[in-house]
Amino acid sequence: MEPSPPKPPKKIPKETRILARVRVDEYDWMSNKNDPDLRDYIQAENTYASEYFASETAAIHLLNREMKQVLRTKRISAPLTTVVRGYEYYTKTNRHGMVYCRRRKVPMAKEEVLLDSAYLPENCSVKKVLLSTAHHIFSFLTLEEGEELGSLHFRDLDRGEPFEEVLEDVFNFVWGNDNKTVYYTKSTDVLRPYQVWAHQVGTAQSADVLVFQEDDDSIFVDVGSTKDQRFITINGNSLSSSEVRVLDAGHDFSTGTLPELTAIASREEGVEYYVDHHDDHYYILTNDNPKKNFRVMRANQDSPGRESWVELMEAKDGEKIEDVDIFKNFMVIYAKRDALPVISCYHFETSAVHEVPLPEQFCTIGAGVNLDYETDSFQFTLNSPYAHEATYEYDMASRVMTALRVHPIHRLDRSKYTCTRITVNSEDGQAKIPVTLLHRKDMHLNGRNPTLMRAYGAYGVPTDIDFRVENFPLLERGWIIALAHVRGGSELGTKWYHDGKLEKKRNTFTDFINVAEHLVEAGYTNPRRLTASGVSAGGLLM
Repeated sequence: MEPSPPKPPKKIPKETRILARVRVDEYDWMSNKNDPDLRDYIQAENTYASEYFASETAAIHLLNREMKQVLRTKRISAPLTTVVRGYEYYTKTNRHGMVYCRRRKVPMAKEEVLLDSAYLPENCSVKKVLLSTAHHIFSFLTLEEGEELGSLHFRDLDRGEPFEEVLEDVFNFVWGNDNKTVYYTKSTDVLRPYQVWAHQVGTAQSADVLVFQEDDDSIFVDVGSTKDQRFITINGNSLSSSEVRVLDAGHDFSTGTLPELTAIASREEGVEYYVDHHDDHYYILTNDNPKKNFRVMRANQDSPGRESWVELMEAKDGEKIEDVDIFKNFMVIYAKRDALPVISCYHFETSAVHEVPLPEQFCTIGAGVNLDYETDSFQFTLNSPYAHEATYEYDMASRVMTALRVHPIHRLDRSKYTCTRITVNSEDGQAKIPVTLLHRKDMHLNGRNPTLMRAYGAYGVPTDIDFRVENFPLLERGWIIALAHVRGGSELGTKWYHDGKLEKKRNTFTDFINVAEHLVEAGYTNPRRLTASGVSAGGLLM
């Protein structure tokens, strides 16, 4: 006998007037977390949930064991390394946490421990680590549990000792290229980063110099550096626009002067742009065009204004350029095309472009930690429905791909499973909705396959084709997983996002319904065997 659900919560209408509209909230009383009626209602819901699932305890434990077995991998002895300035940098894990190490890239080199998190105070974690340009000073930002602002520490690697000063209330930081100056951001009382300060290592924080301050409460300030370490970037981002200022990363503060700040382009509503630098030119990723598709532009270092931008690469319909990474000889462009990842390499000397042949078609790609500006190789991570956090290295000059780390998935026979792609016509006739299907190869279109649909379709966030451990108990039992790339996400570019927001938000819902109807009509499943899952904004689709 199934337990009875709790009584619905009480309703106490409360009117709120906003401009000329009146909104009525019958559950405003729940905003008082100390209300005894609220506590009683939550307790009743929790009791009901526990009783409802009590009969499924054995099944829950079985599924939990199966998912843990999927993630059971063999210990890998060699950590992934990043090679910079003749050193291999890598991290190891132990029962106490992370250990940051390096060794010279020569035979039989001795390991040097830069930081062992076991020696940090309790409830303290490492947010970020960076080395000075010459790699003589190791800096690390620590956070106490629950805090957003941290403490910045410095360690002299030549002496093997820490510097006395510790910078407090730091949000983010980067190094200048003089091996002694650190630029960091500080926040307002409501945790909006708004200031950039310059610190000379070996001096007190009280002597630091304010370089920039943003007083507009809608703008969040971040500090970065170009890949060639020529410039410090000060990025001011709002929800719908950005503005970037640059300064010489080698500015000498001992002269008593402030660095000159150069705005690459003035802020425009709806326009975002991001800046890097290579060989006397700025490279700019921006949506500054009528279609709002991101494209890659180039501007002369001496006249970087918008009027001098020259287009190098534009996203076509159904595409979105997501990021770029600059190296001495190549530029790497990360993009999506038809809801699938694409990596391209642009050769600076010849302007030739080639695409990287990815190990898998249906996957999600992430840039690796590519710190070395001089190299022709870059690392990237790959997640797919059947591959978990694989790491590859690609040589852009020789076009050779090397698998650095591939985690075997326990008990998975990949020969039994596949990914396929179908498209579904939208209700308005303006779109073909991509749907990625995960299923067994021996699936039959008999209308009887249990099917789980997933979608999001909001804020330009894509429904990624990645690894999810909870898929495997379903796939083993003959389920189909259907990833519906509905409008409102960004899988097919900026237009795909805008066609599912504001006055066009209805498209997100009708796309989802059209996909569900097609799965039934095409014989994949039937209404009684079709389920759906959505999280956060994707929950609206339910």
